Amino acid sequence: MDPAPAETVHVAIDDLLEVVAKASDDLRMFHDTVSRARIAPLPPFPRSTVALTLTVIERLRQVEQELREVLTTLGLSEPI
Repeated sequence: MDPAPAETVHVAIDDLLEVVAKASDDLRMFHDTVSRARIAPLPPFPRSTVALTLTVIERLRQVEQELREVLTTLGLSEPI
């Protein structure tokens, strides 16, 4: 497979960085909101929501793995 032109790579990385920054902000907001809510008594939690949380966890793990693959492909090491 031929390498992509440098400009294409830079655009792709810039787009990825933008999406990761936004997702990071959204995940932090979600984390903070749910953390605060845990202090108060929770309303009934439907089983479908429990199943959905498991799906979200699996998807986030997959995204984490794919981001590690991007780092590896770019020849970058993971931060310690």
